[in-house]
Amino acid sequence: MNIVPSSYVLAAAQYKSISKAAEKLGISQPALSAHLKKIEDQLGITIFDRSHKPLTLTDAGDIYLHYAKQALELDKAFEQRISDLNNLATGNLVLGGASFFNVSYLPKAVAEYTRRYPGIKIQVVDGKMPEIIEKALNNEIDLFISPPWQQDDRFSYERFLSERIFICVPPKWPINDALAEQRLSIDDILSDRKKEEASLKTVDFKRFENEPFVLLKDDQHIGNMMKQLFERHGFPPKRSVEVEQTITSYAFTLAGVGISLMTASTIKNSHLQDYPAFYLTDPDICQRDMFIAYPKQKYLSRACKEFVAVLKDSLESFG
Repeated sequence: MNIVPSSYVLAAAQYKSISKAAEKLGISQPALSAHLKKIEDQLGITIFDRSHKPLTLTDAGDIYLHYAKQALELDKAFEQRISDLNNLATGNLVLGGASFFNVSYLPKAVAEYTRRYPGIKIQVVDGKMPEIIEKALNNEIDLFISPPWQQDDRFSYERFLSERIFICVPPKWPINDALAEQRLSIDDILSDRKKEEASLKTVDFKRFENEPFVLLKDDQHIGNMMKQLFERHGFPPKRSVEVEQTITSYAFTLAGVGISLMTASTIKNSHLQDYPAFYLTDPDICQRDMFIAYPKQKYLSRACKEFVAVLKDSLESFG
């Protein structure tokens, strides 16, 4: 995707640093500085007050940024409407989300979408949710994967999946012998259609009270889910290791570090050769909906609508 000059200003304003903006844009810091200076010289204004750290906009810069965003919105809407008229023979679609979400939910949908619409160029952006939200508001992302909590009222959300979350226990731990009747097979999770809750045995989470855990931070949805389990069953973890990524917790569990939680979609899409021991507990907590989101009050192209439909179809059997 070509970056028009106003996007350079947007990036510098967003990251409040020329060096950070250059890194995100994939260009050198001197090149970005030269682009910004060229825009300022052409307009006869100063956009950024470079004497302040972090970088701040001048009054003229605020005005420039306001109209630059409007210009980008118009360019985007024009491109999308032309693509719609061409029956999706050409066009661009930018998808965003946390790396873990993109790996878990997008591969099958993108593969099917590119088969149906080979003329649509797809770009996938990885990032933390605040960054993804900012990019969506700036028209740099068309659609993004969103967890079920802390949703922003500036966006519309469409549920595309409801899935279970499973307890993952290192496969060689002795506790698995004691819980053999409650242990789920990998076929229970990889089956093509959901099974009725009653057909899957659950385990009392308190049985793991004396075991070590691999935890995510409370501000992550899976991390908060684990916190709810500890609170409901009345015990804190006696030993734990904290990691930042869900897939990291999965790898640590396989290595014997501790117990973690994992979504059905990740188990299905991880393509790992080895699996931990799986258990289901507290289905009212260990279940979540996932959403595809896009800004309100903005034109939703046919390319976007078609991708939402393909995404829902591709994940129909999850849970």
